[in-house]
Amino acid sequence: MKGFAELFAATRGDDGVWTFELMERFNGAFGGTNGGTLTALSVYVARQISARQPTSIDSRYLRSFRPGLARVVPSVLNEGRTLSVVGIDIVDENDNVCCHSTVTLVDPAALATSLEHPAIEPPPALAAAQDQRPWVAPAAQAIPLIATYRPTQLARNGAATVTGIDIPWGEPGTSAEAACIAADMSVGPPVARIVRSSASTPNPDLSLRFCATLDEVTRPYASCNVERVAGGLATTRISVWSEQQLLAVGISTTTCIPLR
Repeated sequence: MKGFAELFAATRGDDGVWTFELMERFNGAFGGTNGGTLTALSVYVARQISARQPTSIDSRYLRSFRPGLARVVPSVLNEGRTLSVVGIDIVDENDNVCCHSTVTLVDPAALATSLEHPAIEPPPALAAAQDQRPWVAPAAQAIPLIATYRPTQLARNGAATVTGIDIPWGEPGTSAEAACIAADMSVGPPVARIVRSSASTPNPDLSLRFCATLDEVTRPYASCNVERVAGGLATTRISVWSEQQLLAVGISTTTCIPLR
């Protein structure tokens, strides 16, 4: 299996700007690159710059990224004794900024790493393999990322849905990148179920706080709960897991756009 950088044909220029090839296989339901993939690229580049452990990311999806070469432009906003903050702009071939992220990273040597507190419990009643429901694209709509990440509904309870995905790379220490994709892909199903066929449901942002760094994550899953839908906005709460390990918690907003 390819490493993360190899999967996206990543290169780093002498000016510190990275390039990644974002092909159609990473496109979601709205015709552009899946937002979680853009967030994962942001985390990856920030890690290469600071060599520290990511603790959080806040991404804003400003416009759709069409398949092609992405320039990932980092900017170190602060490099402290404990924390680093890196700004990331992902720019398309027309020089449009499509995603802006702020990544915070920490030096583990500065922390009291012996402190522990139990995590929340994982989502209950995950489906057995034979009962899982793979995503299926509508007849008139292409969603290429289904073949890439192989998303599956593992459980459903009220306004919450648990979604599992495959990670198409193999590289130690990339659990934060995996959590970004799992989190973003978990947002759509519970919101779409509530609004049904009355609106399209793109999410223009994703904020995550990373709870653990694992060497190996093969099929993470994310539980997304719709906290409220009001005024055309849906607010969701997310937790991302690898088996029994909590990887990240987060929130996202979905804009409910009336169908014509």
